[in-house]
Amino acid sequence: MSEREFERAIEELIGLRERREKGSELYKIANEVFDKSTTETLSYLHRRGWIEHLQGVVSTGKEANVFTGVTSEGEKVAVKVYRTYTTEFRRIWEYLAADPRVGYLPKDMRKLVFVWTRREFKNLQRAIKYAVRVPEPKIFRNNVLVMEFIGGNGPAPRLKDVERELEPQDLEELYSFTMGVIERLWRRGDMVHGDMSEYNILIWDSPVVIDWSQATVKRNKMSVALLKRDLWNVINYFTRKGVHTEDFNEKLRELLEA
Repeated sequence: MSEREFERAIEELIGLRERREKGSELYKIANEVFDKSTTETLSYLHRRGWIEHLQGVVSTGKEANVFTGVTSEGEKVAVKVYRTYTTEFRRIWEYLAADPRVGYLPKDMRKLVFVWTRREFKNLQRAIKYAVRVPEPKIFRNNVLVMEFIGGNGPAPRLKDVERELEPQDLEELYSFTMGVIERLWRRGDMVHGDMSEYNILIWDSPVVIDWSQATVKRNKMSVALLKRDLWNVINYFTRKGVHTEDFNEKLRELLEA
């Protein structure tokens, strides 16, 4: 279909009301991620009231884009749309193949992304079970995940975006919060986030940890490597910000011996 026909199809199916001119950022993103399969999935969610319309882009990435959506009841939600064809195929395959919770892996990239989306939904549910503040998962279908929207008129900022505005005490509290999340997940939830950093912590009424696509369980053979990465990222970041942090090796040993 032509560019205009594509625009009309998206607008009719999911009510993408924000005006997009040819060449605009939103148009390019929409054209990039809304293939036929994704459009059908969004249409399904639209018919069931989960996405009345989309309002704009929250974030973009190699694997997925996140949009602000509104349900038929007027509730604001975050809509994460994974690309059904991505250059991250090998990485996604390796993560899923190592996860003991995942059974048969399809060879088709599109279906593999569906498994990846379902896993993030389950990871969010598991994190909530162990008292970790995350966006509440609402529903998923194929490569689309609908979650709680974190923010007010706009999305809540990431720690990285507001770090210069924070006082030393704020940073100390955030360090304690983040290390507490890592420890609680590992000890109580038998789980690791795998990508904990200043880019995946939202600053809102309380800090919120996002991006759970890489999270996995302790019995995954990759879990210790992911735990090391989380600890190193957090300790290194907050050390650079002047926070008195724990020794990486001592903390790692403490968690592994627990």
